[in-house]
Amino acid sequence: MECLLQRGLKSCLAFACVIVTFLIPCPVTAEDFGWTKIFNGENLDGWYTYLQGHGRNSDPERIVTIEDGTIHLYKNSKHGDQVVMGYIGTIAEHSDYHLRVEYKWGEKKFEPRFKLLQDAGIYYHMVGEDMVWPRALQFQVEATNVGDIVTVGNIQYDTTVDPETKEDNKPTFMLPADGGIPHTHGLSGISYLARRELHEKPGWNVIEVIARGDRAEHRLNGHLLCQLEKARQPNPDSKGEFVPLTQGRILLEIEAAEMFFRNIDIKLLNPL
Repeated sequence: MECLLQRGLKSCLAFACVIVTFLIPCPVTAEDFGWTKIFNGENLDGWYTYLQGHGRNSDPERIVTIEDGTIHLYKNSKHGDQVVMGYIGTIAEHSDYHLRVEYKWGEKKFEPRFKLLQDAGIYYHMVGEDMVWPRALQFQVEATNVGDIVTVGNIQYDTTVDPETKEDNKPTFMLPADGGIPHTHGLSGISYLARRELHEKPGWNVIEVIARGDRAEHRLNGHLLCQLEKARQPNPDSKGEFVPLTQGRILLEIEAAEMFFRNIDIKLLNPL
């Protein structure tokens, strides 16, 4: 009898919760959502490719291959070859999310960047038309510079930097608690903000971008690298004015270096 009463009470409580949910909107938190895979490990459903000289979804040189749940860039190109560049992008735009991507470097490098550092990146809040180096924020993935904030296309934001680097073209991020001072960065065609420390390791690494409203932070292997707020872009309807940049497509950059991506997941966050 006691068990039946307990079951009845639980049923009543569950029914009451359903009624209350419909009557009183409950606040949504990040914990209410789990991680969702936006790359299924088998094909590019939900994504598209954009490559120099080929445009959307045309890859005659097989720059992008998928094997064993992993995106492999330039598998079919020989070390030192002249190659095209571009990106793999989400069809949908995203806002208020926690993005997680695993990457590791391959061995091969190609022209036109054969003598330069291995380079790739994660674009986010990409807006506008497709082009190589589109308007977006970027989590830089360049050998020795993983985690830098890169802006392309006259994007501006506020952050805090090491006062000794405030006049540099590439200032260094520093938290206010460590002595960082307010700084407005961006506006030029391409701008760079250096991460404070490098936490890259051999093999697979975990990138995290946490974007909420006009704020974002970069993490690598669990370590905070840099932060920004008040991300903004030119207002197309009013010259000289800026509007908040809070959403856009997510892109995996393809930039003349062999690279592997896997486990691309996203978690929705409560808007600010």
